[in-house]
Amino acid sequence: MGVRVEWHCGYDQLAARHGLADLAAVFSWQNGDRLDKATLESWRQRWRIKLSDVEPSAGPRVLFLKRFDHPPLRYQFERWRQGRWLASTGGTEWGNARALAAAGVSAATAVGYGQLMAGPWERRSFVVLAEVRGESLERWVPGHLAPAAFEADRQRRRALSDQLACFVASFHRAGFVHRDLYLCHIFFDARADAEPGGEGRPWFTLIDLQRVFRPKWRCRRWVIKDLAALSFSVPSDRVGPFERLRFLCRYARACPRFGTARELAGPVAAKAARMARRHPAPLAGKWKSDGAT
Repeated sequence: MGVRVEWHCGYDQLAARHGLADLAAVFSWQNGDRLDKATLESWRQRWRIKLSDVEPSAGPRVLFLKRFDHPPLRYQFERWRQGRWLASTGGTEWGNARALAAAGVSAATAVGYGQLMAGPWERRSFVVLAEVRGESLERWVPGHLAPAAFEADRQRRRALSDQLACFVASFHRAGFVHRDLYLCHIFFDARADAEPGGEGRPWFTLIDLQRVFRPKWRCRRWVIKDLAALSFSVPSDRVGPFERLRFLCRYARACPRFGTARELAGPVAAKAARMARRHPAPLAGKWKSDGAT
């Protein structure tokens, strides 16, 4: 059997101090907050780890541990179908996070992973990610934007939409697609506006990178799926049709290879409508984000 554990530079010593040095230790570890939710299958676990011994001046550091123990057969087949014969569930997210960082796309930082493989068969794996600043757009939008019928937030709504369109376009220009690009998987840090070098721009960060990949063909199909998932998860009482069209116009200018806004609008709307028929209440709790990556 093939065992592999790898930590980002400097985190190996930190992991050893907290009893996370090897695969067995990681899977027996119970210190922290377990983040269970109804939609999380039993073979998946998420833990929030709060470290206070990094540097006295830096304060506590928060990490998120994802553990995958004996993934079911359907997940093994899906992994093989995608050509990931030797990459585990945890290893895939680790690789995706590092690939996004290398491409300059803001995403959750992976600091460690480990896996136990029996040939192409995944026995267990884990990945550790650093906490992402800010909060998910799923929470931020209804909490901070006035209803679309009111004029008070029109400028802020349009500025946010324009910046988000440019962010998503940069992600797609780099060749990636997310496949779960709902608002709960995009974190927004409003504090970046006031920081030196922020240039008055909001900052976005992608999380939940397990299904991210670089398609070799049919790229437009996956891009439309991403745009439709985003449109579907945006509450209609906060963002109206004009802002949605404005988003597509700005996106198409920043990423023209997939068509104009007019060419994208129909397929995106049709795909979002199919999502709505399958899941009539996107904000009722299925994708509620708890801040974990």
